[in-house]
Amino acid sequence: MIQVNLDGASLSVEEGTTVYELIKKEGKDFWLPFEIPQLEFIHHPECPALKIVEVDGRIVPAKMLKGLTVKEGMKINTQSDLVKEKLTERLNWLKENDECYLIRELQEIVAVEGENAGFITLEERAKWEIEPWESLPSIRHNPKICIRCKGCIETCRDVQAVEALTFDEEKGIILADDVKCTRCGQCIHTCPMAKEAGLVTTFKKNFGCELCAYSKPIGALSEIPNLNEVVEALRDPEKFVVVEFAPALRVSIGEEFGLPYGTIAVGKLYAALRKIGFDRIWDTNFAADLTIMEEGTELVLRLVKAGVIDLKDLSLEVDEHALEQVNKALPQFTSCSPGWIKYLETFYPELIPYVSSAKSPQQMFGAIAKTFAAEKLGIDPRKMVVVSIMPCTAKKFESKREEMCDAFNYWKEKGKVSENEKFYDVDYVITTREAAKLFKMFGINLAELPDEGPDPLIGQYTGAATIFGRTGGVMEAALRTAYEIITGKTLPKLEFEDLATLEGIKVASINLNGKEIKVAVAHGLSNARKICEDVKNGGEFASYTFIEFMACPGGCIGGGGQPEPTNIETLQARLAALNKHDHELPIRKSHENPEIKQLYAEFLGHPMSHLAHNLLHTHYVDRTK
Repeated sequence: MIQVNLDGASLSVEEGTTVYELIKKEGKDFWLPFEIPQLEFIHHPECPALKIVEVDGRIVPAKMLKGLTVKEGMKINTQSDLVKEKLTERLNWLKENDECYLIRELQEIVAVEGENAGFITLEERAKWEIEPWESLPSIRHNPKICIRCKGCIETCRDVQAVEALTFDEEKGIILADDVKCTRCGQCIHTCPMAKEAGLVTTFKKNFGCELCAYSKPIGALSEIPNLNEVVEALRDPEKFVVVEFAPALRVSIGEEFGLPYGTIAVGKLYAALRKIGFDRIWDTNFAADLTIMEEGTELVLRLVKAGVIDLKDLSLEVDEHALEQVNKALPQFTSCSPGWIKYLETFYPELIPYVSSAKSPQQMFGAIAKTFAAEKLGIDPRKMVVVSIMPCTAKKFESKREEMCDAFNYWKEKGKVSENEKFYDVDYVITTREAAKLFKMFGINLAELPDEGPDPLIGQYTGAATIFGRTGGVMEAALRTAYEIITGKTLPKLEFEDLATLEGIKVASINLNGKEIKVAVAHGLSNARKICEDVKNGGEFASYTFIEFMACPGGCIGGGGQPEPTNIETLQARLAALNKHDHELPIRKSHENPEIKQLYAEFLGHPMSHLAHNLLHTHYVDRTK
């Protein structure tokens, strides 16, 4: 037997006993000086940040105590001043930053590299007292973490042609112009402080922290989180909480759980969302098919008004209202990317007439969920909460646009809600990264779940919807449907290989009843700028018929809310996976989706109908005024 001291008491202990065994035998537990909300979502039984004791003047985490045997005269303290000091520091950091303190300490090796590169001095950085800034409701900057590498400024200027960020010698990275900021989030992907250092990865594996919700480093730039609101809604028995998720998510979220880049994890995603407790698990892909019906029909009607095709030659139900509402300006620009729309409104408001009035799939989904679906299910739309999971930080901004309350307007006209009960079509938007964190908060390992399917009504989708998630996908999906509307024939080949690459600007042509229709695709706002300038000045692209724009390089697969790393390797894998998923689906054209047919038959009537226009179309704002 040997003598040790545990919390001031002298004990005789058998030789070979571990400190962990001794603590448990004596009925001691790992002590915490106070509680914080995040503790509910930490499931690790031996959390190395919070399960600690002092042994002979050193802080030792629980896992290491299992291999540490007692020695003569050893002093063990579970509630010492040193333990209290460390735990207080760690709990406060976790509470304020939603990030593990140990992960932050290890990630600081990146800051050391920043000092070596001459960006900062760590001594001066420790003294900074600079207020954080936000580009509401999407992006925030934490100067305490920033190493002033200026990568975000370069991306904003060179890749996105926005120049919303600038550098101040005293304040560091600042938001020079919030009106200019498109909320695209590409700046987030360039922040080295968000890219997990090898030391962090090794630590997480050794201590079993991979599935902890707080073990991902948060960069100086990050999305403004909405997880607390989502959890609160899920726990409110008065709320009926439904969820939609974007095409790109099904090939990227698996990366957050150790699956290979480009893994198609849509079935596991349905299962995880159901396990969390959403009342209905639906899919933005359904609304992507709906978008094609509306945007594709709008394109056809623009061609009619421009005299390119004759309405009498089409097997298309059209009313006078639809023709009146359609703008005849060509080329028609796509409207799915909110970062692109914000860019156009800010830098090229004179080109607004070219933009399709069709809402994005996210917003169409919200409007249909709170009207058609709510009516079908007998749910009060005021109690329905629509949660949208997106690869995009700009979607947070889009959901809070003043125009996006059409379900409310629908019910107000019916006398079912009053003016002071106004609600948005989409309540909360969380990114792919936030969704992965949400699953981990609830102790769900997505990689281990069986495949499940969506709930019926507005969850079924086609291959055309799936490719919305990559550059060129919206164009390709639209052509699959528009070709058949215009020609009355089946498209000989569904794929347009020229549009499915990662080149910045892509062009193609298609023959429609003897007329050559030219189309183009641009991704990354610097490429969008080139086309906008060209159209504005009557150049080559002014003669095109249809142009797809995506704010982010690669399209939604490269969105500002996607997992790290988002680079050429991950983009290629995600793009290939979406194409594979498209090929594997039994239905690959939006107009053949049975639930889309049901929606029009039972509710909307036909594409571009008066009701469809009220719920599924919108207008844009000149932000230079």
